[in-house]
Amino acid sequence: MVSEESGPTTTTVRPHTCTHHTLHDQVQQSDPHRLSNLASAFVELDLEQKIDVEIRMREGTTRLLAACRHQTQTLEAAKSLHTSNERMSAYMAELQRRRRAPARTLSQSTPSTARVSVSDLRMPLMWRDTDHFKNKGDHRRFAVFVLTRIGTQILDSTLLCPVDRSLTDLTYPDVHVFNNVPTDFELRLEIWGHVMQDDMSIASTPHKIKRSIHSSISRTVGKKLAASLRDELNTGRIGPNFELMASAHLSLDDVGDSVHTHDLQLENVEPRSHQLPLFGHFCCRLAAQPDCVSREAYSGNALLLESSGVWTQMHGALQAFRLDLWRSLNDKEAAKKPAKTVTVDRDTLIQPGKSGSREILISNVIEGCDNVVILKAGSAEEQHKWIRNLTQHSKDHLRWKQAALEKMEIQSPGSNRNFVRQLRQGSLYDETPLIESVQTEFANHRPTVQDIFGLTPASSLSSCASSSSSPTFRERSHSNSKPRPNSGTIRSHWPFSRNNHD
Repeated sequence: MVSEESGPTTTTVRPHTCTHHTLHDQVQQSDPHRLSNLASAFVELDLEQKIDVEIRMREGTTRLLAACRHQTQTLEAAKSLHTSNERMSAYMAELQRRRRAPARTLSQSTPSTARVSVSDLRMPLMWRDTDHFKNKGDHRRFAVFVLTRIGTQILDSTLLCPVDRSLTDLTYPDVHVFNNVPTDFELRLEIWGHVMQDDMSIASTPHKIKRSIHSSISRTVGKKLAASLRDELNTGRIGPNFELMASAHLSLDDVGDSVHTHDLQLENVEPRSHQLPLFGHFCCRLAAQPDCVSREAYSGNALLLESSGVWTQMHGALQAFRLDLWRSLNDKEAAKKPAKTVTVDRDTLIQPGKSGSREILISNVIEGCDNVVILKAGSAEEQHKWIRNLTQHSKDHLRWKQAALEKMEIQSPGSNRNFVRQLRQGSLYDETPLIESVQTEFANHRPTVQDIFGLTPASSLSSCASSSSSPTFRERSHSNSKPRPNSGTIRSHWPFSRNNHD
């Protein structure tokens, strides 16, 4: 009931919230079977709309892929087409599953879902030492991206291209966020790769073959070959084909606030030359934040039994596994400190009071002693709602395990999605100091490989040494051996130095 003093202001405050509570009350009073059928209809309509969107996306991407002339555009369009096909298949499978499953009635209490994020994704590559350091041997180049999926939610990462022997690992800056995730979720991570054959002499595209048909073979055979190529393009095999290189499965047990290492299951890719040289492990940060932590699970009015034995009117809000009590709703909206806070977690005991008393007993063990807080609802129905939501909140704290014990930050998804690979930030080899004490131009820091050889983070030692414009190590050694003013002593720490006996 609104008082006359606050009536003129409360009529314009949060109209959307008032509408939400009105619909919520109607839902609580409706037939559960009718609500279940209505919810299923909404879910099916949503899935059908998503399928329709992916169909239009696929048609547009196919036309774009056929018109692409640059390699980076072609690879990005092929990745988008592959992701759209995966989403459409997931939507159709879920739609069929829901139509075959029997109708279920809605339970009185709904378990809390959560937001789950995947970030700091990194996968080491296993090149031979001659491939990476001497820049010879393995000539393969890949285009690689990652798909993460929970249920029908499928998210794709940035396309790294090209991935060759100069890279020691795959690092993705993307943050994938999933909404409304249940506790029994299974996150599937998939690594999709494509071998780029454009730099090999045996490779050729259908367009190049088609342009050379009339000059190399007879007209009759040329027509047949052109027809087969045209059929191949029309059957959906247009553009680069990405293959599943490896996959992994993560669950609630893998959730944590820091980066952890997990196992990769390598797939059998034929031919073996198309297999990305993965090490068999990857690391990422898998974080989860229950929705009952980020927003209110329930709120309402109740009487609190003070230590003096007086009942005091309170407004309570259930969130983040605690019950905050204010003297009034205005104090809560003014962001004032709660008058009392009661813990509601997996160890909390919630039970009704004596029959007909409308009391709610919330019991916690504090320093070995039972601490009981007694609330009284305005009616038997409100008492039932309070007990139901308090009990569900306590169960959610147990069901979400580590995600409920510590609050994990859910990062916002980034908007930086580049087609080309980012420059390498440097490896352990590049950052290893070679000279211990120098008082010339390296007086403030110990020089690294990059400092001595004049390398950039994106270049390799061998490629710089093989360049005709760059001086060799012997030339740099002679130039460094010339007397300089205020020059200090330089002590070599090369492992093969004859003068190094340290």
